[in-house]
Amino acid sequence: MRVVVAHENLDFDALGSMVLAGKLFPGSVLALVGGLEGPLKEIAPLLEDRLDLVPASEVPLQRVTGVILVDNARPERIGPFKALVGRVPFLVFDHHPRAPGDVPAVGGRVAQVGATVSLLVPLIRERGLTLTPLEATLAYAGIWEDTGGFSFPSTTPLDLEAAHFLAQQGAEIPRVRQWVRPHMGEEAREVLKALMRTARVVNREGFRLLLCQAKEEGYVPALAPLAHTLLDLHEADGVLLVLKLGREVLLIARSRERLDVGRWLSQVGGGGHPRAAFARVRGVRNAVKRLVESLPRYLEPEPTLGEVMTSPVETLRPTTVREALRVLEDRGYGAMPVVVPVGGEGVRILGLARRRDLRKAERLGLAEHPVEGFLARAVVLPPETPLSQVGPYLKEGGGRVLVGKRHGEGVRLLGIFTRTDLYRKKPSREKPLGERILEALPEGARQVVLALKEAFSQGVYLVGGVVRDALLGRSGPDIDLVLEPGVKVGEVARFLVERFGGSFGLHYAFGTARVRLSFGLAVDLAESREEVYPYPGALPQVRPAPIAKDLERRDYTVNAMALSLATLELLDPYGGLEDLQARLLRPLHPLSFVEDPSRIVRGARLAARLAFRFSEEALKALPPALLPEVLKTASKSRLRDELLLTLEEDTFLEALSLLEELGALGPLYGLRLPPREPFARLRWRYPEEEGIPLERLRVEARLLLLLCFQENPLEKALALGLPKRLQEGLALLLKGSWNEVEKEALAKEPLRSVFLALFPEKEGWLTERRRVLMGRDLLQLGLKPGPRVGEILRQVAEARARGEVRTFEEELALARRLIGDGSFSVPQ
Repeated sequence: MRVVVAHENLDFDALGSMVLAGKLFPGSVLALVGGLEGPLKEIAPLLEDRLDLVPASEVPLQRVTGVILVDNARPERIGPFKALVGRVPFLVFDHHPRAPGDVPAVGGRVAQVGATVSLLVPLIRERGLTLTPLEATLAYAGIWEDTGGFSFPSTTPLDLEAAHFLAQQGAEIPRVRQWVRPHMGEEAREVLKALMRTARVVNREGFRLLLCQAKEEGYVPALAPLAHTLLDLHEADGVLLVLKLGREVLLIARSRERLDVGRWLSQVGGGGHPRAAFARVRGVRNAVKRLVESLPRYLEPEPTLGEVMTSPVETLRPTTVREALRVLEDRGYGAMPVVVPVGGEGVRILGLARRRDLRKAERLGLAEHPVEGFLARAVVLPPETPLSQVGPYLKEGGGRVLVGKRHGEGVRLLGIFTRTDLYRKKPSREKPLGERILEALPEGARQVVLALKEAFSQGVYLVGGVVRDALLGRSGPDIDLVLEPGVKVGEVARFLVERFGGSFGLHYAFGTARVRLSFGLAVDLAESREEVYPYPGALPQVRPAPIAKDLERRDYTVNAMALSLATLELLDPYGGLEDLQARLLRPLHPLSFVEDPSRIVRGARLAARLAFRFSEEALKALPPALLPEVLKTASKSRLRDELLLTLEEDTFLEALSLLEELGALGPLYGLRLPPREPFARLRWRYPEEEGIPLERLRVEARLLLLLCFQENPLEKALALGLPKRLQEGLALLLKGSWNEVEKEALAKEPLRSVFLALFPEKEGWLTERRRVLMGRDLLQLGLKPGPRVGEILRQVAEARARGEVRTFEEELALARRLIGDGSFSVPQ
């Protein structure tokens, strides 16, 4: 069983993210830790009818095989599921910055955007999933709430793109305005009054921090809207709310810029965004004093005029009104300084020629008069002037100040700063690619990479898909590492297991190893090597080689990038980064597909999953690789393995469609494209109960269903080299009678697990056999073995026959009520 979890006191972003995660990972249980916050309480009846939220206390931890954690990465905020950290794989989707002690995730996405929903929406779009109006509305409300209606500083273009998609999916925006209400309830108004009575502004290095405190005994409303209201009322740069609750004190911090409040509050045990943070402390006086005194250390340096001015500044010499106006209009400027040289680089500033003044003079018939008679006052400030001190001078200078230094008897002009520059977006200080890749990795993978970076001084590289996906903002449950000669695979494998726990298997003949760490991450290790193909389609001959040669043997440029863990330098010898930005799949050389035709299938799989397209070079390289004489010698096992890997993907039908479009599906496999609808009938619920991994169930069912729609299916199965058990399963399917399949399948483990039911009226169509309540489920609820078990099962079966319970969860809930209504007693 896989569960989706957020944190206690769900807000709209957490709930919306849970809903989207449930769509991305069908069959997952949405587990509710704690209660609902603010307006969510009022719409709880709607949620109970439309969303299946299961209290965390009702989820049996021993059956949980994986956790999707959204809008949170802290283990202490997930209730009983904290016990699963390190025992089952966690995927984390979160818009909070990383912090020490976060869940060691094996996948997901962590990025600083306005709302977690905005990280999940792109995946919904990529997979072509649709949302109901309620799902879209809840997700939209999550973005709206966490971005303050797209007005908070944390809002990013990704949030706006996600909101646009959700609106297209039917999000009811007026309803969002009702749910995420800007007006305050009575409790919130009382708290706001108390905060305003104590408000005072502390100025540190040009940063205006608003300090407010209140004492509250009863219900505490959502405080984020109050923080932003106070920021606006006092025109402050940041706010710290201090709310006393008995012996505990809540600290809520918000900032517009310069102050990373998440880092600031971390010194008193808090955390959060750079623009929003929270802490729970004891001893309010010491905590607040410490925070105020440390404020300058956590402030980004205040910008100066010299850093933000426009430079160089163009000037005018004394001339007529008409000529000055012509120059201003040609340049598109609203004003220019009029100067005369005073030697060297120095000038004497006569004033500012403003377009609006000169136009008025021209209308009054003064176009030929000297411009000096119509100049506004020019204010000159030194470049080291802090930006926070410029405001009054802008008013004095009519919205402009000149930046300069004294030079002899005059001024050396360096630049100009205008009122509109205050709102100009600051240039982003983009981190080096290596750091960006490292930050994009899931927390568990990042910790592994940092540990290897510290332990091995050179020769270890992060390669292939993990680098590609990190640059795309994606991640998966495994990583690939290549080790140059001199670094031993066994040594690295043992180091990882000793450091993180888990197990590993070595393949000395191939120079590879697979490490499974205790928290679910798989690490594939391989010695760097080069490959030589003796003839088209042959299995390659390999020998040790440096990393450059190892990258040379890859399939596509976007997979031929490597990150040196020693230097965090990105190796990109074939232009993979450029192709990644263009979303192109380009083979490394013209004979790539001829050497290994299975690369065509791999490319189709990637194109479908990542919304990429084949480059012109790839399209030209296809026909020679599909010639009969080439495919005759191609590795059948490689082709079969690539087909099975493709069938694991959610976008497998898109990949098969692309192969058909490229004219490759027939030559490679002798297959034709099947209809889509039968595959949509495949459903999976609690496959772990059948004793076979979900991945294997999906692949085998999809494969046999695919073969059902081919000519001579059994011959195709034989040509693909399928094991005998699957060939037998296909033969049973083709008989088309469910009774016969059921009878024979029960005696055969693969069929019993893979084919859960069959539509007799439709050839080869499959659906789920719904799991029903069994005796072991009652024993797990605490009921002792005996006649009571049979009686409850009988009553549940009767309710099932009447249609009163339709899912396993409903049957479990009914059984729980029957146990608890007094008819049956559970031993203490």
